[in-house]
Formats: sequence, C-alpha cells, structure tokens
Amino acid sequence: MKILTIAPLALLCLLAVALSVHGYAYDFFYFVQQWPGSYCDTSSGCCYPTYGKPPSDFDIHGLWPNYNNGSYPSNCDPNNPFDLSKIQDLVSSLQPNWASLACPSSDSTSFWQHEWEKHGTCSETVLDEHSYFQDALNLKSMTKLLSCLKSANISPNGASYTLTSIKNAISTCIGHVPWIECNKDASGRYQLYQVYICVDHSGTTLIDCPIFPTGACGSSIIFPTF
Repeated sequence: MKILTIAPLALLCLLAVALSVHGYAYDFFYFVQQWPGSYCDTSSGCCYPTYGKPPSDFDIHGLWPNYNNGSYPSNCDPNNPFDLSKIQDLVSSLQPNWASLACPSSDSTSFWQHEWEKHGTCSETVLDEHSYFQDALNLKSMTKLLSCLKSANISPNGASYTLTSIKNAISTCIGHVPWIECNKDASGRYQLYQVYICVDHSGTTLIDCPIFPTGACGSSIIFPTF
C-alpha cells in the first residue's frame, strides 16, 4: 500500500488556505482611537459610563485585523466567547482608556465583549484574549495622540484645523501616516472623530498602512471640546 506524503511547502500552503477560509488569517491591524467629544457632539449624543465621565483624551475603539486588499475577517470563533475573568487585572486600565459612550450607560463590558468577539477572535492564533486587550492598551500609551496634536498647537478647543495639519502632526510624532475619520456635529460640520494607525501582524509594532479605509472628511475640521 502506497502512503501519500505532502511536501512541507505544500502543507504550509494548505494551512494558509484553511486559515483564510475560516477567517483566522490576517495581514495587519488597524488600531482605532476615537475622540469622545466628537462621539458625543452629534444629534444622537452619548451616555457616560456608569463609573463616570472618561478622561479628556482619545479613547480606544478597537484593534481590528485586516487584509491587505481592504477586506477584513469578523466573528471568527463563536467557541471562544468573551470572558471577563481573563482580563480582570486590566479592568482598571480599560475603564478610562476603552470606555463605552453608547446609550444607555453601561460599565463598558458589553463594548469589550463586542470588540473581542467580532475582531479579537480573528487574531486568536496570535493573540489570546488577555494579549489582545493588553496590546491595545500598550499601543495607546505608545502613540499618545493628544500629546502629538497639542505639540503642533492643535487642541480640543472647538476650533477648526486643516486635515493636513492633523495628519502631519500625528505622522511627525509616530513616524507613520494615519488615516483620519470624520463625523458631523449637530450642525452638520465635519469634526475629528477617529484616528486609524496600522500595526503589524503581532499587534505590537507600528507600520505604514498597506491600505487606507475610505470616507469623506472636509479639508478643515473641528476638534471639539470634551
């Protein structure tokens, strides 16, 4: 009886295809931070978490696995649900840095659950739940967006700034070009909402973005107070 063997290279190719089919393979992360003043300054408003108003600083939205072609995996493993006990030691850091502003008010746990189950499980071959949240906290400390902007005399004071000056301030600070997402305030004016920064496959190192998202943003945008 002849036993079929698969060459190591072919086996690796098959594994890559299998991972891609099941949504566990990805190329890089978008690390996304939002400005809470812009989240709240819309016609729908916001609700502070039950533990109090977050600091006047950029807030983590998520760490999102993406493909180089612009698509992304999601909800990759229903058998690995969010487990708060696995990140209990991080809660005191997550609450001020990764706060939910959605209504009704909450303790932000449902926000973290959503981010892990939709995005985090797609990186679980590299990051377990604890590593996923810890890496996001580390990336926020590494990027220091508000300090980057203030060093270029761009402050959350309700004034308008050019989109180019905001990008340049962040790029000069972190060494990589960010992508800026705007939303509109209650009067329909563009405002600085989210900043996308690209991170390598490990979730630890900033990189140049292989591809940027799409979306409209005015050439002059408001940086609202919070």
